[in-house]
Amino acid sequence: MPEHLIPFADVPNWAIACVFVVHFIGFFIRGAFGFGSNMPIVLLTTWLLGPHHAIVLVVVTAVFAQINLLPQGFGTADWAVARPLCIGTFFGIALGTWLFTLLAAGGLTLVMGALITTTLIMDRLRLLERMTVYVDLQARSVTSSLAFLSGLVGAISGGGGLYFLVIYLKLACKTAVSLRGTNIILSGVFIMFRLGLLGVAGFVSWSVLMEGLALTPVVLFGTWLGTRLFHATSPDRFYAALQILLIIASLLLMTRGVAEFL
Repeated sequence: MPEHLIPFADVPNWAIACVFVVHFIGFFIRGAFGFGSNMPIVLLTTWLLGPHHAIVLVVVTAVFAQINLLPQGFGTADWAVARPLCIGTFFGIALGTWLFTLLAAGGLTLVMGALITTTLIMDRLRLLERMTVYVDLQARSVTSSLAFLSGLVGAISGGGGLYFLVIYLKLACKTAVSLRGTNIILSGVFIMFRLGLLGVAGFVSWSVLMEGLALTPVVLFGTWLGTRLFHATSPDRFYAALQILLIIASLLLMTRGVAEFL
């Protein structure tokens, strides 16, 4: 096989095995909640592959997984909620992708950790939800700003962007099923637009596409299993525990970024 097509070249076998396990867990989460796989995958595989490689790979695999999930989203999404959010997000993704291409590995690691930590803490402390007393989250200017931030954070950090929209979506979507469906549609549209921009910027190589294809079976299995969990149980306790674990992981990631600068 030509060298430029070899997946995971120069990556140790134990690290490749870890990448497969992490992608399975991440897409199990996506199957259960409709989004959220990118953040844990990026946080953990950055240590194995480097931040740029980890982010581009998860975008590729997320597109493959989202193709499988989209039919569920089309049938259950609240389209009146989803459509207006796309425009602001597109602008955020465009700016975030441009910044992603400029940041060196050490800087990107530090920015990723800071953004994800801030996002998770805001969600854990329900800061956006408390703002509803003072701010109308359903006002067009507010939703457009949240959508822009969502695209910006997601494009730079590789995940976590939809956390900026989660409070609004909880208020706007009437049921858990419509919330999950709307998450699936938004996540699918965002991830496909990001892949297109990363491809134009020259970050999507043939070897990364081969890696994504190699990961597809575990990604689809994880997505299917997570979907079954969504229909069988309530994810509240699992989601709270996941947030705590991700905060710890993102703080460690920030530590690594600082160490690389020093």
